[in-house]
Amino acid sequence: MAAPNGPPGPPPGAPPSFPSNGMARPPGPPAGAPFQAQPGMGFPAYGAFPPPPPTLMPNFAPPLPPGWTEHLAPDGRTKYYYNSNTKESTYTRPTFIANGNAVASSSTAEAPKKKKKEKAKDKVSIPGTTWQRIKTNEGNVFYFEKESKRSEWTIPEEIKVEVEALEKDEQEAAAALAREKELEEERIRAEIEAEKKRIREEVEANRKRKAEETAASAKRAKTDGDDEGGERREEEEETYGPADEQDEAAWMKAVAAEFAEADAKAQEDRAEDAQHTKEEEQAAAQKVFAVPDKVNVSLEEGKALFRALLAEKDISPFTPWDQSLPLFINDPRYILLSSAKDRREVYEDYCRDVGRARRLGKATKTTESDPEKEYKALMREQVTSTRTRFDDFKRQWKRDKRFYSYGRDDREREKTFKVHLRELGERKRADAQRAETDFNELLAETDIKPDSVWSNVKKGISSDPRYDAVGSSSLREELYNTHVKKLESVPADETPEQAAERKLKARQEKAAASLKERESRVKEEQGRMAKEMDKSRAGAGREEAQRLFGSLLVDQVRDHEIPWTQAVQFLSADPRFNHPSLSSHDKQRMFGEHVTRISSKRSNALHSLFEANFPSLDTSYESVYPHIIDDPLVKRLQLSPDALEARFDEWKQSRLADARRDFDEMLGDNSFVDFWSKMRKKTLDEEAAKVKEDEMDDGEGLGEGGDADITALGRQINLEEIKSVLRRDKRYRQFDHIPEQREQWIRVSLPGMQMVGRADPPSFLYSGPS
Repeated sequence: MAAPNGPPGPPPGAPPSFPSNGMARPPGPPAGAPFQAQPGMGFPAYGAFPPPPPTLMPNFAPPLPPGWTEHLAPDGRTKYYYNSNTKESTYTRPTFIANGNAVASSSTAEAPKKKKKEKAKDKVSIPGTTWQRIKTNEGNVFYFEKESKRSEWTIPEEIKVEVEALEKDEQEAAAALAREKELEEERIRAEIEAEKKRIREEVEANRKRKAEETAASAKRAKTDGDDEGGERREEEEETYGPADEQDEAAWMKAVAAEFAEADAKAQEDRAEDAQHTKEEEQAAAQKVFAVPDKVNVSLEEGKALFRALLAEKDISPFTPWDQSLPLFINDPRYILLSSAKDRREVYEDYCRDVGRARRLGKATKTTESDPEKEYKALMREQVTSTRTRFDDFKRQWKRDKRFYSYGRDDREREKTFKVHLRELGERKRADAQRAETDFNELLAETDIKPDSVWSNVKKGISSDPRYDAVGSSSLREELYNTHVKKLESVPADETPEQAAERKLKARQEKAAASLKERESRVKEEQGRMAKEMDKSRAGAGREEAQRLFGSLLVDQVRDHEIPWTQAVQFLSADPRFNHPSLSSHDKQRMFGEHVTRISSKRSNALHSLFEANFPSLDTSYESVYPHIIDDPLVKRLQLSPDALEARFDEWKQSRLADARRDFDEMLGDNSFVDFWSKMRKKTLDEEAAKVKEDEMDDGEGLGEGGDADITALGRQINLEEIKSVLRRDKRYRQFDHIPEQREQWIRVSLPGMQMVGRADPPSFLYSGPS
């Protein structure tokens, strides 16, 4: 057995076998005598090999590599080797190799490389379906249904038409993209060719200009040469001509060298021109495709420009990033955002906003309607009377978009409707006052005498618009009568100066009256606001006074039996007692409430103490007294034995009354007792009794005999059966100390019932409710 911390065991499989006698044992030396080298066999002589180990050194096996240990198999003889680091075990002894690792002598086949997992690379939703076409990183295509989680390598029958339409659209989009790319390439080539043509024309023009300049300089030189004499030219001709054959040969060599030099120079000029033309063409091409290395824009500006690029290209918000990328990747604005993450983020924001706008049908809208303005315009058009009711207005226009598009509910619409009515009334009053003023001006302009008749006057002014502005004829006549009274009050011999003075005085009196009226309204409003402020200040002061007096009572009054007259003596010394916002009656009321809370709290605590030491209703005060007399609550209340007994008797009477009330509720709640009580109270009239007698004669009834009557059974019910039913209730068992009185209560609840049992017991001396 292996040690607790040893290897898990020998390697799987049987240990290697050796063909000697069938036993598993270590291999021995080969059969026969040891090998002896013979002379002439071609082996190196002794000394050519490394020297043998010393004769006294035993021939041990080479050491094991680090981490390997030697163990015995369960048969006790076969050795195996275990590596604690790699958890590997083998029957072959491991050895060292050049790189420092240890391997077993027998070679093992290398494990095949793990194949990469096939993953989804591109997902395309098939329009009109819940399917997706997914291409993997291995180039395979399959179809996936999101709701049922179903996947198919072939095109399902139900979406063949949609897939064909999708592939057709993709082919058309690819063809359109290819056409667009070809057109772009043709445009670029045309620009390059045009630039090349322009450069050639410039080079040719430069060459012609140089040739013309050269010809002009030669012509000038020739003209200068013509000024010298003919003799000199003849001398020069004679000088340049060859004198003999040798001189002619030399001259021929010089001419050939000069021509060769001219050809070389011409060739160099052509090479320089070609190089210059090539450099200009490259410069032109660079100018056509010139893109700045880096444009210094902020991140927000780059995002705005990239989003403008998407909007300009009209990128569909429902197209994936990979499919939309070729449409705008060649635009210089694409590289303004250096991070692919920022581009994807702007693209997703663009798709989300534009997609939402298109779904809501607001992509083409330039202006948005204002529901509030439309609702108010509807009211201005239709509500022209202040007597219009909102219900009538709603009933007539509730289907109009201008009505239901405004506000959250009818409450908000009605509120705006009332504001409109108020403004309409104010406008009508202002218009009416303006119409009256204009009518008075019309009367003042008309030649009216104190004895003029209204019927004659109105004929002359009825055509004036100021006449029709006053809609009521009675109001016109009233204004006319007022105007005539003013005329009567004016003296007949009044001069224009006196009239002007009178009018000025009237205006001053009117202004003074208006000012006085305004001052009175302002004073009234100020008085009202002062009263409200005093009231709120008094309320705040009263709350503060009640809080302070309540804290005083909590600090000073801890005995619920102390009277108010005695408490006032020590409470009045505290400043919290003398707050002006509290009257004496308020203080006494708060004192009574405080004392009542203390008494109720202590009574409840004392009742809880009685309840804890009151096992049954027949428990006496003498049995409870030893358990409660030393309680801290009793000592804190400082109750005498007599007072404590009085408190106990009072609580016990209340406890007995509650128990009797619970007993009566139990009898009312119990369906068994209630059923037989109803049967007992049932009476039969004479006709019903006759019918019952006939039925008894016919032998019909309950059971097989037919002579049973449920009312009679109710009269003969056994009292012990009722007791056995009620025994299960705690409210019944708490009166086990007075069984006779309890039985009497049951009999009273079932009046007149003929019960089988003992006679009525004497009444119990309990005065609780029955």
